[in-house]
Amino acid sequence: MEVEYDRWGRMKYNPIFHQNTGKTWTSEDIQYLIDWYDIIGVEEMSFALSRTMGTIQNKVSALRKSNQMQNVSKKIHKPKEAHRAFLEDAK
Repeated sequence: MEVEYDRWGRMKYNPIFHQNTGKTWTSEDIQYLIDWYDIIGVEEMSFALSRTMGTIQNKVSALRKSNQMQNVSKKIHKPKEAHRAFLEDAK
């Protein structure tokens, strides 16, 4: 089965990777999401919980709206070494 992506670059539903689609969220899944989402990100979380990235993002949004999950201030990502060199050359 070919892997397909939506217009935002998120992997579409694939039965090989998303076995928990349509299943009820367990309290363990929700706690794992709360504890690790801001550390590992949506893509890795999608594989860890066997759900689509869209489903993960929707659940995070719902948890933050209900104050069950903290809303983290924007992260500052440092560019990788190759990007740093490119940025330095552009100056």
